[in-house]
Amino acid sequence: MKEPVNNFGRELRRLRREGTIKYSLAKLASLSGVSACYISKLETGDRKPTVSVIRKLSSHLGKKPNHLLQILGMTEMDFAATFANNLNQVKQQMSDLPEDQIEEIADYLTYLEFKASIHE
Repeated sequence: MKEPVNNFGRELRRLRREGTIKYSLAKLASLSGVSACYISKLETGDRKPTVSVIRKLSSHLGKKPNHLLQILGMTEMDFAATFANNLNQVKQQMSDLPEDQIEEIADYLTYLEFKASIHE
């Protein structure tokens, strides 16, 4: 069996083999709906994953998708991040809310995003 050649492949194999629940390639494939051959190619670096595949795999590996996405130099934009990055647009859509309430919502969502990132 070919050894992983990149950080993503190493981490995927580590999570699969050493995680809370240890999976064979066949078992992870069965659970996630991603073929065992494709998972093997991801682990060895012969293929690059799509965000959709990362979501499918991470849900069974006990990690959030951003854990694996960050290894690839990517992050997945979630609602809190979208809100924080588009605050002016959100303010226009929530024009009936007072400015201080919008800022409070933004602060809280930013806090939740940070809290989620330290538990990945």
